[in-house]
Amino acid sequence: LGNADAHFNLSLLYHEGKGVGKDKKKMWHHLEEAAIAGHTFARHNLACYEGINGRHERAVKHWIINAKLGDQKSMEGLKESYADGMVSKEDCRSSSCTPGC
Repeated sequence: LGNADAHFNLSLLYHEGKGVGKDKKKMWHHLEEAAIAGHTFARHNLACYEGINGRHERAVKHWIINAKLGDQKSMEGLKESYADGMVSKEDCRSSSCTPGC
């Protein structure tokens, strides 16, 4: 499967266990494949999951990539993380599309 939407949809199915057994490893795999293929919502979800799991640096990297693609939710994530002191001004500004950092 090389289609970003297909990978994203599979990640949702494995996350929710709809039609397949819940499988976190497969969910992550398909979410990452979708993000690599340019699916901005998948990359935003990856950033959120990484942040929830305490891997803030990885979350920021995903948000920066997405912010450069114009994803508003990722820009908001960067701004919020900057306001919380979890993102440096340099990292926030490196997205070059994120005003308010």
